[in-house]
Amino acid sequence: MSSNQQRVQRRRDSLRPEGQNLRGTIYDIIFEADSPAGKAFDIALLFAILVSISIESLQTVPGFTQQPQLLNLFNISEWILTFLFTIEYLLRLFCVRKPLRYIFSFWGLIDVLSILPSYITYFIGTSSRSFVIIRSIRLLRVFRVLKLWRMMNEADELASAIWKVRDKIIVFVAVVLVAVTISGTLMYHIETYSQGIIDEPAEDLAVVLNLDPTTIGKVMDQENYIVLETGATPLKYHQLLTPDEYLNAQKEYNDDIFSADIGPDAIVKMVAAVNLEDMIDKLEIRIETASTPDTQSTLERELEVVKSIREINSRPQSKFTSIPQSMYWAIVTMTTVGYGDVVPQTAPGKVISAMLILLGYSLIIVPSTFVSAEFLQKRQRNSEEAAPCEQCGATGQRSDADFCYRCGVRYQR
Repeated sequence: MSSNQQRVQRRRDSLRPEGQNLRGTIYDIIFEADSPAGKAFDIALLFAILVSISIESLQTVPGFTQQPQLLNLFNISEWILTFLFTIEYLLRLFCVRKPLRYIFSFWGLIDVLSILPSYITYFIGTSSRSFVIIRSIRLLRVFRVLKLWRMMNEADELASAIWKVRDKIIVFVAVVLVAVTISGTLMYHIETYSQGIIDEPAEDLAVVLNLDPTTIGKVMDQENYIVLETGATPLKYHQLLTPDEYLNAQKEYNDDIFSADIGPDAIVKMVAAVNLEDMIDKLEIRIETASTPDTQSTLERELEVVKSIREINSRPQSKFTSIPQSMYWAIVTMTTVGYGDVVPQTAPGKVISAMLILLGYSLIIVPSTFVSAEFLQKRQRNSEEAAPCEQCGATGQRSDADFCYRCGVRYQR
């Protein structure tokens, strides 16, 4: 018997009640699958789980929700299954050696979560205010599927292999998180600002915003806030505020709504508030009535700037609205899922996307490689074990041992 199998056996022995009595028999049926009765119980439990999940899923189908009789049948079936799951849970508490320990164990909590939603719904109801919350709680019964692990003898070996390579997996996850954070942040700045309004020279932005380039530079460099809406305050439109002045204004005018912003976002908002079409019409009229060639040339230059900014401002708005949104895109891209709901529009963004896809292909097999290597090493270690003991049949004997670790009989070398 391998060390992992010994650990599993010790854990089972600590839960099973002593002796051959009713509790022990029920324990063998519910928790073990070696006997025909245990296998039949697991199959019946699996069938009940699948039926319960199917009923819960069908209740969300529009065609079924319009048939009261069918919904009533679903409701009755669900309560029957809930009652059976409750009996199963009580039997588990009855047959284990330490019920309180099982209640707070992982599988004990899963059992509770699989039956609580129905009772919560019954006592609290499904009013319009609590409906969403109750439905969310009822989805926890999907945890019943996790009981499938009880039918898998290899689950403990898999958990053991993963635990032994946990350091490598942690390093791998850390590398992935760093890559996601860097690529998401970089993509946010590239897609939101690259080849956009803020890439225009301060002199050109000054034409549209009717501000001097120095003021635009201070806002862009995040030195000063700029007032965008004055509200009922004595502040002036496009007034500059230092960070301290901005905080003091918030405290002083807390009852009066005013708006101020800083950085590239402030420039984008100010440009969006300008009626560029009206500005172009006025410039064209002024060009036609210009008194001197120099004035006409200056106005034509301004018209060219305004049209350029209008063209940039009319581009589709970037879906990389925040760094968390961009990190979501990075995760979807790195895992090669590619939903397509958030896609880069700029050339640099597409380059980063391609690099992230290639990186994802190279990293996606790393965790499975760690676990597979651990399984191979374990098999190699098992192959080096000595033959089972002839006296008691215990496996997992060391090749250099002179005595059986279980019965103590001396080997005949």
